[in-house]
Amino acid sequence: MITQHRHRWFILMMFMVAHAVNDGFGWIIPPLFPAIREYFSLSYTEMGAFYTLYQLFGSVFQAPVAYLVHLAPISAILVGGLLCSSVGMLLASLSYSYGALVWISAISGIGRSTYHPLAVTMLSRIFGRDSFGRAMGLHLSGSSAGMVVAPLLVGLLLSCYSWRLPLQVWSALGIVVGLSLFFFLRHHRQDLQPENKSLGWPFFSRSLGIYLLAVCTWGVAQRGLVAFLPLFLVDYRQFSTGAAAATFGIMSFSGTVCRPFFGALMDRMGRRKPVVIGGLIVASISMLTIATMHNLWALYPAIVLLGIFGSGHTGLADTFMIEMIPSHRREETLGFHYTVRMGIASLSPVAVGWTSERISLSNSYFILALVAGLSAVLLSLAEERPME
Repeated sequence: MITQHRHRWFILMMFMVAHAVNDGFGWIIPPLFPAIREYFSLSYTEMGAFYTLYQLFGSVFQAPVAYLVHLAPISAILVGGLLCSSVGMLLASLSYSYGALVWISAISGIGRSTYHPLAVTMLSRIFGRDSFGRAMGLHLSGSSAGMVVAPLLVGLLLSCYSWRLPLQVWSALGIVVGLSLFFFLRHHRQDLQPENKSLGWPFFSRSLGIYLLAVCTWGVAQRGLVAFLPLFLVDYRQFSTGAAAATFGIMSFSGTVCRPFFGALMDRMGRRKPVVIGGLIVASISMLTIATMHNLWALYPAIVLLGIFGSGHTGLADTFMIEMIPSHRREETLGFHYTVRMGIASLSPVAVGWTSERISLSNSYFILALVAGLSAVLLSLAEERPME
């Protein structure tokens, strides 16, 4: 463990920037859905398939990537993934057919798979249990910054330019950040690389299994609702495309502000589970409000609460899981968990798109809200037993 390393806060800040760009790619796409749908004349199912493939390719490779630490420096893996994702999305923005857009963006999504299992593992080793919640809260705020800026960039540019320009601007930013991360991390390679690490299977326990089931359930609800939220606001709440993108950004901004406080609350309480379950309950109620209420005075608070407790709450929830895994087995275990969880969640957009063409998007949202509530019930069955 290097919990007292003097450079840990600088490393955290660089990871926050990389996290913002990496996750921003996933959040710049939904606000572009109305414009992309109009340009290619797509259905809900086709839009869902586009987002599902992008997320799926970024999910299923996280387990194999976790084992690359035995073959290459972690810094090289992280930087290579970010550059792959950025260059790939830049090429996808030049697509003139639906098929090219889908498959180029999907392949670029593989680059995103390198980030989460490795970065989170490194932070869990650099920061001790007394400060890990705050560190994860700040790390997630970096992600949230990307989730805020990317949709707002869409809202700013989409009124004057095509859907291609926001993707190109974000891709260029990703290339700059990737190169900056390379020059920074090469000076900290020994701090991040595990010593004498042996190959092993993912760690498993009953509580980890219950946690995985709960967050998979939550991921299906959250990913399906968030992917179609701009389209839902345009089609069912009469928002303009720019206003829908801005509202999407506001949702993310609310989470950015609050996550460090929830991380600190977990550290202060010495427990993660009550905060995580409470957040899931509030998020499910917010989803139900969005699905059923037309009044803007009810809609906007629900969207803000969804941003606080829904758009990235599982990131803070992961501190509950990470501390149940022995430190020397976290890469492969987190890679497995992220692959399963995000892989299952990535199937939600295409399922929601298909279902919405048969029972309406509004009814699909109602079902997703109930699924989100089920995740809180499942998580209540898991025991909180930190390993260290």
